[in-house]
Amino acid sequence: MPQDQIDALIARLASDPAFAASLTAATTPEDAQRIAAEHGFDVSPSELASATSDGELSDADLAEVAGGDSGNIAV
Repeated sequence: MPQDQIDALIARLASDPAFAASLTAATTPEDAQRIAAEHGFDVSPSELASATSDGELSDADLAEVAGGDSGNIAV
């Protein structure tokens, strides 16, 4: 999955609690993959597991979604 799609998935998880809940409620990786596909994300089960990680975003992911991580840009 391209990085821009991963970023879009993470942003969607952070901004759409119903979408995040539906993914975390999925009983199999295939169900989660189907739900993601219904929302326009072409993601493998392993990529989805990495992005959702128990439905919680890591502090680093949350900072990136919120625009708080400038990466390697020198100021």
